[in-house]
Amino acid sequence: MSFFSFKKGSLYHIAHLFRFSHVPRNLIAPQTYIFQVVIGAPTHTSMCHRQARIKQSSTSRSHLLYCPTFYIVYVMNQTVEIVPDTITPGQPIVRTAVGVLVPKDQPIKREFARLADNPNVKMGHAYVNPIPAEAALGGRFLSRYEYPGIPRRKRTADEISAHEHNDDWRVQSTYTNIYGQLLCSYIGWNSTAAFVQNNQNFIRENRNVMRISNARDTYLRSIQRDPEATDMMKRSTRKWLLMNRSLLNTPHHLFWLYEDLSYYHTKIQQVHDLPPLMYFCFRDVLVMPPNFKYTLFNVVEERSMDTILAAKSNKSVDELQKSIKRKRADALDTACENPDQCQCNTIWNILYAPTRSTACRTRYMAQNGDGSLDMTGFNISDSRIVIECSDACGCSSKCPRRRCQRGQSKMLVAAYENEAIEFCLRTTEHIRQGEFIIEYCGVVMNGNAGTRRDESYDVELNLICPGHVINSAAIGNLSRFMAHACEPNAVLIETHSRIKEEDPLVPRVSVYAIRDIAAGEKVEISYYQAEQLKSKDGIPCK
Repeated sequence: MSFFSFKKGSLYHIAHLFRFSHVPRNLIAPQTYIFQVVIGAPTHTSMCHRQARIKQSSTSRSHLLYCPTFYIVYVMNQTVEIVPDTITPGQPIVRTAVGVLVPKDQPIKREFARLADNPNVKMGHAYVNPIPAEAALGGRFLSRYEYPGIPRRKRTADEISAHEHNDDWRVQSTYTNIYGQLLCSYIGWNSTAAFVQNNQNFIRENRNVMRISNARDTYLRSIQRDPEATDMMKRSTRKWLLMNRSLLNTPHHLFWLYEDLSYYHTKIQQVHDLPPLMYFCFRDVLVMPPNFKYTLFNVVEERSMDTILAAKSNKSVDELQKSIKRKRADALDTACENPDQCQCNTIWNILYAPTRSTACRTRYMAQNGDGSLDMTGFNISDSRIVIECSDACGCSSKCPRRRCQRGQSKMLVAAYENEAIEFCLRTTEHIRQGEFIIEYCGVVMNGNAGTRRDESYDVELNLICPGHVINSAAIGNLSRFMAHACEPNAVLIETHSRIKEEDPLVPRVSVYAIRDIAAGEKVEISYYQAEQLKSKDGIPCK
């Protein structure tokens, strides 16, 4: 077995040398390719053709060239990066199931071959939040702050004359100034280029931007009316509600970094029609906003993906039924749209239902007809699991048993509280008991103590891939801001969920409301079990 590397332009020479009939055009790029040449007769009948051919996936970076006497596996260097889903005009929106981190400049492992051909799986050496092209306008202004996916360089008011007639200016956000006038900021321009809008068509042409700004202002006014809000919190809301010239003329102010985070993270949400999100700091002097990469899907380290693929839970329903002999359990009700074909209860009985040898009892949290969970008799110490439908159930994406797959439906905000807990998660809308709130997203990794990470962002997995954690310190979503409470109003629940059976069964964790949560209230979970809460150690609950 031999390995060769070739620069750009060599592929056609190789194709001619080995009489290959076609080389994909998308491989002719300024990169180096790695070739693995295996001499000998092919073992698969599909290789036995007189003329060599290429098996290629539109989403795969690896390809296999066949011929009667040898075959070549060539893999593009792993210079690609995993990015959030985007909207491409004329193309269907693909919802990524998982991102898989693989070593840079190494061929994809043979065990990952099926993953490379799955359009719902992204593979790369790093997860990044790229700066949208619409925001990469350049300009004279350079921000002092470097945050993932946030443009540092922007245009200023001094550059308006050079661009006012040759650019399609896109609105980023709107505000009301101290004179009651409507102000708007633009994508790729700093605050000095904000304008007063008198055009009657502006609101109609920018309905989505206005809707988000109105939701923000409604939440801020609720803080002004909140009897528990401090004077400083109420005073700080004026930065948004009564925009002043001093703030507009200070583009380096942290306020604008908060606004950029809110806007660009909301853009990631909007690809899948999820509600906007916002970041606030209700203090006279703002603190630095959180610095992390935003994601709507879990990113899995290579070693953990090996464990996931080998796990029993990753098997299809058919494989589970064939490989496991177990006494048929009593039939259970299901809220699935297609109850006769639904496989969720079968998965529960085979994988998670307690047996005589089970040390702890797991509670099966099945969804109701509206997708909510029955929280009757809730016990914080219970082990819990939610099982969602896949294409094996024959139901639609609107099925009540696909709640985590659809994502959050209520607008949430991350707000700086104090030095003790820093940022916390709040809801701007009423959330009912048993209602899905958000998925806890991050990096799936081995939970060994030797792994270098901030363990305060760990969520332990006990049922799906035991010994692993989902860590949101560097990559995550708004769920990373949930604070601890000894009497929480929300709970983390491991979730067996994949849209298609061909997708890997990646561990997921859903957040559900234990009780009704009022608009403006913090979303809080318990970081500890009941036995730990009885301990005298740590910070006392208030």
